[in-house]
Amino acid sequence: MKERQGYGQFCPIARASEILATRWTPLILRELHFGSTRYGDLRRGLPRISSAMLAQRLKELEQAGIVTVARAEGAGPAYGLSEAGAALFPVLEAMGRWAQAHARADMTKDDNLDPDLLMWNIRRRANCGHVPAGGHFVAMFQFLGVPVPRSRFWLLFTGDGVEICLRDPGHEVGLQVTAHIRTMTRIWLGHLPLDQAISSRDLLLEGSRQTIREFSDWFALSALADSCDADGPRS
Repeated sequence: MKERQGYGQFCPIARASEILATRWTPLILRELHFGSTRYGDLRRGLPRISSAMLAQRLKELEQAGIVTVARAEGAGPAYGLSEAGAALFPVLEAMGRWAQAHARADMTKDDNLDPDLLMWNIRRRANCGHVPAGGHFVAMFQFLGVPVPRSRFWLLFTGDGVEICLRDPGHEVGLQVTAHIRTMTRIWLGHLPLDQAISSRDLLLEGSRQTIREFSDWFALSALADSCDADGPRS
């Protein structure tokens, strides 16, 4: 692998930038921090990255001592963060909090709205502890403003966790959630209060009173949602 040209400076910020300020690198670290360990999971969290670029970045981060790779016979490699990699999350968190404060308006522009990525994030933040124990529970999300093939997703809650289904999993739907993709993205980011979206009917919940009431218990916002002012963008 050809070594990238550095900045030629002894400055610690320059050295950190040589490792971290490359396309996709911070997002790969974000995915690893939030629990993606398999190549396929990383691709789902980074749907627009090419396989070649992901492989290259993982190799570079492994060589830099930031990413660990466990290889087992008969199974694909499992990726993780080294001690140095785990120590980077406050840096990424600071970047996210800065964007929530100073670059929020750009986040929900048309080019950045991605229902697949949104559902991947909703799935991994869902709080299974508030879902009824035993059996299955299905929540169907229907997004407006996206192509029909990408407009419906099912979250299947089981005793083993939460799965995303792109087709009806065959169980009774306990709750249907309907909203424009921009509205749901704004809610998840913390830019639009959930209660406000429900009262204005920008977010529609259909189900029993109990399942509607429990939605706010298991639907968790972005980890950075608490860092923004939901009244509107600051810049």
